[in-house]
Amino acid sequence: MPHKYFEQTRIRQLTLPTSFDTNKIQIGIPVDADEAMLVGLHNVGESVLPSSDFGCVAKRNACGDEYADKSQPKRKRYINTIWVQPFGNDYASPSPVDVYRKCYPKVMIPPTGIEFVLYENSANKQFVLADLTEEIRENHLVDAVNLFLEIYGRCYVFDEEIDVTPIKKRRRCNWELLPPGEKPSVHLTHQLKEQGVPHDTFDVNRLYVLDRYDVEFVAEGINGFGGYYAYVFKNHCVLESAAYGNATYIIPKENWEILSQRTKQELLDEDLVVAKIIHTYDWKYEIRRVIRKLEGQ
Repeated sequence: MPHKYFEQTRIRQLTLPTSFDTNKIQIGIPVDADEAMLVGLHNVGESVLPSSDFGCVAKRNACGDEYADKSQPKRKRYINTIWVQPFGNDYASPSPVDVYRKCYPKVMIPPTGIEFVLYENSANKQFVLADLTEEIRENHLVDAVNLFLEIYGRCYVFDEEIDVTPIKKRRRCNWELLPPGEKPSVHLTHQLKEQGVPHDTFDVNRLYVLDRYDVEFVAEGINGFGGYYAYVFKNHCVLESAAYGNATYIIPKENWEILSQRTKQELLDEDLVVAKIIHTYDWKYEIRRVIRKLEGQ
């Protein structure tokens, strides 16, 4: 099959032969070794949002980006939380203190959200391909190529759709159910300890608050959703991030796994967010009020 091959760090623009139709091209690589497992794909039909840990392109794809709008006046903004001992008393229990500074307002750039899918053709040859939606074909083909280049160091642009075995039902692999009874707060604490990552207990405290509620199950975000936990209640799903700078999002329980993989802006624009709760000083009181109203707990 005719194709264009890239083996470099990244591209600035995508120049293709005139015979290539951008409405039909496919972007990806053939699976010759562990290319699929590298991004978390193990079975044909699975799709993932590549982890932000691969690099800056993957981070923008999974998490979006931001920049300071210096045309606007500075505003007071939450920076982080530190733990101090009241009045300098070394024997007192540490208390959380929120740190605020005057900063230029941030302009958020939504994640590109390019997913990788594992396909197989009639000759049992497998391919990792980008899921080229209409939006991505129109605006983000360069991003798709650069994502493959960042992860694999190479990328193919095939001049037409690859003849692959139809997938009746795609399985997204961005969430992993926690074992029954395992609390995200404990799970995250163990992960940070094993990885030697300095952990701020205020982040974990958000999970402690939600761990007290009676839920049907809890899922941990993996691949491109690292740091998120989904608390699935009877009627709704609470998406909570253990990282600073993210609000709590409450979405309908039905199709929660699919909805959770939409960008925050898409959820808000399409009126799919039941509630958005900012992490302010009274966050735990507000989350309690909202859950009581929605779930009766």
